[in-house]
Amino acid sequence: MEKEQEKIGMTREASSEEERELSELEQENERLRRENELLKEYRASLPLKERLYDRIPLTVKQLDGIIAILLALLIAIVALGLIDR
Repeated sequence: MEKEQEKIGMTREASSEEERELSELEQENERLRRENELLKEYRASLPLKERLYDRIPLTVKQLDGIIAILLALLIAIVALGLIDR
């Protein structure tokens, strides 16, 4: 009889522990949902340049360097075109 009561007690403790862990996981899941919503709002408020940078796996400095090089090439081509006239 005592063994059955111990088993029931252990089962209750295990189930209450599982419920507590489940509750903690649900709270963590809800916190992550709220954080995700805040990130979506933040990203929507960013300027177009920053939103584009988020999609390309390069640093901002690298992208700025690429843009600067391309602008320099464009200016050089326009200058060569004007000189050949």
